[in-house]
Amino acid sequence: MIQLHKPVSRVTTKPFGHYKRPIVITLVPGTDTRDELIAMRLKGTRELFLGRVADLYRMMALWHANKVAAAKRAARKEGIPWRRPKREFQRQNGAAKQGLNMVLKFWILT
Repeated sequence: MIQLHKPVSRVTTKPFGHYKRPIVITLVPGTDTRDELIAMRLKGTRELFLGRVADLYRMMALWHANKVAAAKRAARKEGIPWRRPKREFQRQNGAAKQGLNMVLKFWILT
């Protein structure tokens, strides 16, 4: 992995929602007294939304845990063991991970 020493910006490939503009994502390195930040804005605008990378990770982990709990609850309600729905859940959520791995490998190679 490459350490984050300077801000890195990337633009998404698809436009976001009804705004019909791509999102510009910037990773800002931290210092001894400041955490790493992630900044997002719509392309062509100046309004910037900032957040700490650690906070974003925590929120994404919470969202994932909520999705797993909902899938377990639905399986329990249908009266089937969690093993079977778990495989389907992992298959659905694993496709995104595989795509992300391919993108990360591409970034590392370029």
